[in-house]
Amino acid sequence: MDFRPVANGPDSYRMFHRIHLAVLLALTLAGNTSAQTKVPKAQFQGDYFGEMGRSFCVVIEVDTKARALVVKRDRDGERVRVPIKDDTELHFRDSWGELSDYFPGQHVMLFMYVDEDKNWTYPRAIQDDLHVSARHGWFATVTKIDRANGTYSTHREEKNKEGKITRSEDKEYHFTPTAKVWKGATPTSIDGLQVGDEVIQQQVEQAGKLVAVEIVDRKGDDAIRAAQDARHKQEEERLGLPAYVTDVEVLSGSLTATVAWNSAARARELKPGDVVTVTPTDGSKPFGAAVAATQPVDSRQRLQLVINARVAGRLSVGQSLRVFLPGTGPAVPTGRSGVPEAR
Repeated sequence: MDFRPVANGPDSYRMFHRIHLAVLLALTLAGNTSAQTKVPKAQFQGDYFGEMGRSFCVVIEVDTKARALVVKRDRDGERVRVPIKDDTELHFRDSWGELSDYFPGQHVMLFMYVDEDKNWTYPRAIQDDLHVSARHGWFATVTKIDRANGTYSTHREEKNKEGKITRSEDKEYHFTPTAKVWKGATPTSIDGLQVGDEVIQQQVEQAGKLVAVEIVDRKGDDAIRAAQDARHKQEEERLGLPAYVTDVEVLSGSLTATVAWNSAARARELKPGDVVTVTPTDGSKPFGAAVAATQPVDSRQRLQLVINARVAGRLSVGQSLRVFLPGTGPAVPTGRSGVPEAR
């Protein structure tokens, strides 16, 4: 904007200078205000992470239809029913699994989201003993084995960066006569357990008491994880990748679906232009979808899909889906459930 005076004379120039200074002051203040204003940004909230519930439990019931677990907490014996959401991480045998993999009696840890009053809401993760112990490095040295009474004892130390012992833990475990000992790809009987082995264990509740049914050293854990990785991959191809509707726009046939951490690695294999079959888990008709774009979102993978508007009209935000990788699952639907033709 041109603020130069349109007429000559001292009054015109004084007015010009006043306006000029006012504009400069306004721009300066605006710049300072922008610099001082902090734009909100979604980021990891460490204080909340510290508040999240961590509880070892025994599985009492697995409700795959309603997507829920009933568990008994170790610390107080209370029975709690917890809903399992699409973004709950299902850790099984130091890998990934399905809700149907868990079983009554199994010892697990729940890592729970909480609300403002610290009430449990739903699990961020379910972790069986093998997973939580291996990921935290809780391998402990066997110090004593009492085969007659079916027990063994362990000792474990934790050290800081300077090598100073910060924690020392001694435990005794009961084992079943049929317990398996994993020191490689093939398990042995309990006779394979020796003093000096560094192990973790999977426990189950039998007759009201926790007992070890699998005892595993590091090589054994590697073998178990590799086998479960392969099994999980087969399940992904048979059942599809677990996902949920994040957004849907009907007239344009735009669908945004989010694949949880369990299968995010496989979702990253999808490329723009791929055509996939998607099946809602409520039993409604499958439909075809074309991949427009993919994007990592924290531990998840977000898929931007193009679908038929007729299909989009029956979807809703939060709806559970299964996305099949190209070449797996049912054939891609055509016609009114298929991908619209490019224009």
